[in-house]
Amino acid sequence: MLQSVLLVAVTALLTWIIASRMRLGTAAVPRLSEQQKEANRARDIGDQLDGARERASSTELERNKLALAKAVKAALWVTDARLNVAVPELLKMAQLWAGKSKSRGKNWKPPEGVTRIEGRDDPESPWAAWNFNGHDWRIESQCRPSILPDESEGPLETCTVLLDRDLVLDMTISSKDRQVMWIDALTVGPWVSDLLSFAGARTSDAKARSSARSARQNQERADNIHWS
Repeated sequence: MLQSVLLVAVTALLTWIIASRMRLGTAAVPRLSEQQKEANRARDIGDQLDGARERASSTELERNKLALAKAVKAALWVTDARLNVAVPELLKMAQLWAGKSKSRGKNWKPPEGVTRIEGRDDPESPWAAWNFNGHDWRIESQCRPSILPDESEGPLETCTVLLDRDLVLDMTISSKDRQVMWIDALTVGPWVSDLLSFAGARTSDAKARSSARSARQNQERADNIHWS
């Protein structure tokens, strides 16, 4: 009986001591002022914003890497297809068609299948348009100074190709060597082979006419040479 009473007393004493210490510990912790609470909340918000910025920067960096890789791939593809050479050459030929179609008194016929020829021979922003096999083609060009500090690539030339009023190619090349600088728009499709075939045929025709003209001139010179 005595042991039970002592056990209860000891338990009560220990409980009182523990409770007293807990109250003292709680009382020892100073309460934060409203300014301190606001400062802590502001610090927490700042930490959250910093983390969000870091995640956003990492995401943006990955997007830029993907965009750059896509642009490089497009530039290599255009170069391999030789569109950087074919498009400016075709524009020059089409400008000649436009000039000849406006000249009166000359017996000139457009290339077979080519109709509705238009164009402007402007040194800085030439363009030409025509219809071939039921499709409307238009090539525009714009020349501007180089943005490179050493101007090693010379002036830049922006060429755009529109097929049935839809933009299928927008590229910037060096006027010096036709090197592709960057691609702003590219839609890969059957129009590429159609344009290359059309330009190649027109170039072959022009070379054939030039060869024939040169042959006639050489023959005329030969006719005027007489050996005694």
